[in-house]
Amino acid sequence: MTSGPTKRHPTPFDVTLDRPQGPLPFVPRAAPDGGVVWEYQVDPAHFNPFQTLHGGVVMALMDSAMGHAVAACVHDAGRFNAAAQMNVNFMAAVKSGVLRARANVVRLGKRLAVVEARAESDDGTLVAIATATHSLLP
Repeated sequence: MTSGPTKRHPTPFDVTLDRPQGPLPFVPRAAPDGGVVWEYQVDPAHFNPFQTLHGGVVMALMDSAMGHAVAACVHDAGRFNAAAQMNVNFMAAVKSGVLRARANVVRLGKRLAVVEARAESDDGTLVAIATATHSLLP
């Protein structure tokens, strides 16, 4: 029996760089080091009653970055990941500009991955830090 080329398994984390992904306009961009930075152009439609960006949008941006970072580690093995837990610490409010999130896989085990993300504003202000645990399936 001959072995053919490895089949790549499609997942929801396949992304097209420089094009909005998902229900919110999050745009993955290639980072100089080969990673991916996720961007969101702040839209007043997503403001909270205090006229700042709703924390849920910040969380969703970091969740996208973390999900993609873990998927990049397990996708080619035919596995996929799902967030099981997420914690966010908010550091600063956002009112305008572009928000950028970058994620890093801290630990990749057989069944779980621990990942972290940082979100920064245009001027480099740290807006939020997140950590998450992802289940690795199947």
